[in-house]
Amino acid sequence: MEMDDDEFSKEETLLSELEKRNIKAFMRLYRDYGEDLLIFAYGHLNDRRLAVRTVDEFFADLWAVVQFTEIKPPIYKYLLEQLQGICEKKT
Repeated sequence: MEMDDDEFSKEETLLSELEKRNIKAFMRLYRDYGEDLLIFAYGHLNDRRLAVRTVDEFFADLWAVVQFTEIKPPIYKYLLEQLQGICEKKT
């Protein structure tokens, strides 16, 4: 599914705010994507506690390490690709 110009612009703005380490932008990222990523992780790991721990660690590492200017919309695609790699290492 293609992003329209408005969605693309909103994601670029979010990424810009994340690069500035805006905590409200990070909270929005977690709120918008956290539940879906948890479901994805659980589907791969088949262990609720491990999935929760994995997603929490994923977001902590994302905040601490990632250069958000390197991420290109759609954000969801990037998050899923990264989380999938982590989940594969844990199985």
